Amino acid sequence: MKKYLAIGSLVLASVSCTETEVEYIEKEVEMATAGETTLVLDARYGDADFELNKAMDYKFVDGGEEVDLKYEFSYLRYWVSNVILVNEDGEEFLVPDSHYLVEETNEIPIQEGSYNKVYPAKKREEIELSGIPVGNYSGVKFSIGVAPEYNDNLSLQSGELNPLNGMSKSSWHWHTSYIFTSISGEMEVFIDEPESKSFIWEVGSNDYYIQKEVQFESPITISSKTNSTINLEYDVEKSLEIDAPWENSFIGASTPELMEKLTNNHIAAISLVSAEFELK
Repeated sequence: MKKYLAIGSLVLASVSCTETEVEYIEKEVEMATAGETTLVLDARYGDADFELNKAMDYKFVDGGEEVDLKYEFSYLRYWVSNVILVNEDGEEFLVPDSHYLVEETNEIPIQEGSYNKVYPAKKREEIELSGIPVGNYSGVKFSIGVAPEYNDNLSLQSGELNPLNGMSKSSWHWHTSYIFTSISGEMEVFIDEPESKSFIWEVGSNDYYIQKEVQFESPITISSKTNSTINLEYDVEKSLEIDAPWENSFIGASTPELMEKLTNNHIAAISLVSAEFELK
C-alpha cells in the first residue's frame, strides 16, 4: 500500500483511506526512524536532454546581428556541497560530509596527463542523502562549489572530495584549489563561413562559493518508512548565457568577471521539478 502521510499532523493526501489504513499509517509513523532521500539534478539543454558529443544549437547577438553557434560538449562537472534540509518549522539539518561531484563526462587525463592516469567516463545526476531526522521538509539548500575550509586545504577530506578526480589543478590558481564548475568541448560559429575551436569554462575561488535555495510546493516526509525524491533540473543552455561566447572561449582564474557571471548562471539554471514521497 502506498499512501501519503505527514508526520505529526497526520494530514492524509487521500481522503479515501479506510479506518484500517489510517491505523496502519499511524503505526508506521510511530515506528519511523531517521531516513534518506534522493536529490536528482537532471541535466537538460533547453527542452532537450543534455548530451555529450552531440551538436547543440545556441544563438547570441554580435554587433546587433543574431549569430548561430553550435556547442559539442565533452564534459559537464560541478560540486554540490553543504546540503541542508529545511523542515516546516524552519529548522535546518546539515547533511554531514556533503560534498558530491555531479557530472557527465568523457575520459579526462588527471593533472593534464602528468601522472599517466585517466579519470573514467561517468554520468552521475543522483545524490543519496542519508541519516536525515524524521520530519516534514519544505525545502533544500546547497552550495555550488567547495566550502572554503576544504578548498584552501586539499589534504582535508569531506564526502567525495579527492584531488585525483580531475577537479583540481596546480595550474588552476596561484595556489592549489578545487575547480567548482567545469564545462568543456568544441564550439562552431557560422558568420561568413563555419569556424570551430575548443572552449573550456571553469569557476573556482572562495569568492564564487554560492548557495542555492529551493522551496517545495508542498512538504515531503522523510523517514525510514518513506521513499522520497527531490527532482531538480539543471538547464545547461541557461548556464551558457554570457556576452560574446565565441571571443570568450576560455574562462578561468584570469577572468573573474566572467567567473562571477557563470556562477550566477549556474544558480539560476537550477529549478524545481517536483518533490515527492510515499510510504514504503
